[in-house]
Amino acid sequence: MRLLIVSNRLPVSLKFRNEEFYMEKSAGGLVSGLSDYLASLKNSTADIKEYLWLGWPGISVKKKHQEVVRKKIQNHYNASPVFLSEELMEKVYLGFCNKTIWPLFHYFPNYAVFDREFWGEYKKVNEIFRDELLKIIRPDDIIWVHDYHLMLLPQLLREKVNNPIGFFLHIPFPAYEIFRMLPGESRAGLLNGLLGADLIGFHTHDYSQYFLRCVLRILGLEHHMGRIDLQGRAVKVDTFPMGVDYNKFNKMVVQNPHPDLPAKEDQKVVLSVDRLDYSKGILNRLKGFELFLHNNPQWHGKVRMSMIVVPSRIGVDSYQDIKSSLDEWVGYINGMYGSFKWTPVIYQYTSLPQKDLISMFRLSDVALLTPLRDGMNLVAKEFVASRNDKKGVLILSEFTGASKELSESLIINPNSIDEIAEAIKTALSIPEKKQICGNNAMQLRLKRYDITKWASDFVDSLTEIRNISDSSFRDKFLSDEIIRDLLTDYRNSSRKIIIVNYDGTLVPLSGNPKTAKPSKELLELLNNIQKQSGTDIVILSGRGKDDLGKWLGIIPVNLTAEYGSWIKEHDSDEWTQLKPLSGEWKEDILPILELYTGRLPGAQIREKDYSLSWHYHKADIEQAPFIAQELTDHLISITANIDIQIFHGNKVLEISNSGINKGDLAWHWLDRKKYDFILAIGAGWSDELLFQSLPATAYSIKVGMTQTDARYMMEKQEQVIDLLKGLL
Repeated sequence: MRLLIVSNRLPVSLKFRNEEFYMEKSAGGLVSGLSDYLASLKNSTADIKEYLWLGWPGISVKKKHQEVVRKKIQNHYNASPVFLSEELMEKVYLGFCNKTIWPLFHYFPNYAVFDREFWGEYKKVNEIFRDELLKIIRPDDIIWVHDYHLMLLPQLLREKVNNPIGFFLHIPFPAYEIFRMLPGESRAGLLNGLLGADLIGFHTHDYSQYFLRCVLRILGLEHHMGRIDLQGRAVKVDTFPMGVDYNKFNKMVVQNPHPDLPAKEDQKVVLSVDRLDYSKGILNRLKGFELFLHNNPQWHGKVRMSMIVVPSRIGVDSYQDIKSSLDEWVGYINGMYGSFKWTPVIYQYTSLPQKDLISMFRLSDVALLTPLRDGMNLVAKEFVASRNDKKGVLILSEFTGASKELSESLIINPNSIDEIAEAIKTALSIPEKKQICGNNAMQLRLKRYDITKWASDFVDSLTEIRNISDSSFRDKFLSDEIIRDLLTDYRNSSRKIIIVNYDGTLVPLSGNPKTAKPSKELLELLNNIQKQSGTDIVILSGRGKDDLGKWLGIIPVNLTAEYGSWIKEHDSDEWTQLKPLSGEWKEDILPILELYTGRLPGAQIREKDYSLSWHYHKADIEQAPFIAQELTDHLISITANIDIQIFHGNKVLEISNSGINKGDLAWHWLDRKKYDFILAIGAGWSDELLFQSLPATAYSIKVGMTQTDARYMMEKQEQVIDLLKGLL
């Protein structure tokens, strides 16, 4: 079994100098983290022993050089390049990715640009990735797609292959009110793109819930415990907080800091490390440090901030504006508070090697990490893991994913300059014993759930949900082979019964139920099947007896109306009751239904002889389930001593006399003769009671590829008619 890792960039960057290609390891948390996990596979007992990483190598490569480059990267790094022009990648990276998704998902809608051309280029790149993957995918490959650059890829792949597909988002997923700001096609397109995966992972529970709510509000798809049942498969949405390689950071032997790095001397060090990005709150950090110095003159000359800002997205204007503001604030603080012997802020606009960064972590007394919004913030975890002396204090923004796990740190609101200043003062005064106690708890957590545990949990969960999909859907699919067996058993049987639902099974579901009349062709088909020797047909429906009698009474089939309140034998013109029923209870129930109908715009009441139904298909998709549950609880509380039953179906509540459902009805007909062939077909929620009641040898079929107790399922209503024609 092979794992295919798919990301925007490869774990190596391709360089071209002096007419020769060479490679450098890429920077970034994803590359660093996954590389550690992939290295662990060699000594693992897991089924996955082989992997291949697919992504853009970082530069354009002429066609004549592509094969040489491909082999070089594959042989040295277990990676496969996706060759794209730098012009296209720049358009997408600096376009839809970083001018639309990035600001919007980080709650900076004022920076977001909505451009149709951006969306078209984003789709194009995702399609190119799909085409490259299709060239190398094996039947038993597991595919793991990463991050916001490739959110359309899972669905594009799902249309072509049946492999397990996982997706992980490494940035925040925004709340519905923010996400809905995306224009039409891209809004639904991103959600549908992600739903092509079997498993969708997020860093925090909040992000998972925001995604599920967007899927509900925008696509109308409900979930149960994070599981969404689509046509023919299940999608799981879950939380996987990404970790770090704890042992590497904790045990790495490092020398004294790089000569270019300032020495600690006798001053306390407040460390700030981040990429240049408006989401990181670096300016607030500086302002908070300035306020701390203003409020606490006793600390002048005794503390300094070591600020490392990693260059990022140099071509984006808003980033250059932040850089200019940073320069100004550093100059202001050093000019206002500094002296010949003391520089309050040591500012470096550079990227440090990992060993130097770990040296800085261990050198510092306080780490100040205050993003305004961050998916996880692995720097916070790296700082805690690096402290093998268990000392040091972490000040962390509450708007990072890491804050959920690092609760022993000082959690602050990064929008509050006062909180930042006060947290710095507090952190510098925390006794070493208390520091050690807090760091010990956080380190234990990070050690237990490290990067390898994170990745293996994700892959295991992907395998699990895929197995659920196979057992719930793919293994139940009504294949041609099963249809042949069904038809053979039918023809070899002497007594056969066909129990079939009406709406959604014999006729398509209609927006206007009164127009769902059977066609002449359907009536002729049912009539011809009924004429065959030893064959009985039973049509079950929740419709009233007047409609069914008018539409189907002209052919000799058995009819059941109102979910069993009325039945009509094929050789009779009279409707009879399966048992004595009363409708007097409706006088007490109707006012309650009307009360809740008034509370939920779009809800409707439908009254029949011995049943009531409360439909909320057209009501607000998020409000309706709560109101429906309130109504259910209300009805249950007042009907305990009344002989009625309440069924909660697909956006409908059915209230009817007790002791009658499609399962009971089936046995009313089955007990009359000794049938050696049973075929039951249904499409609605009430048909599940029918499927549950049938013997194991019966051919039970659900129309619609959704979770069911039927033995088999078919995709479309039209296939029912084809199957029935096959009986002739």
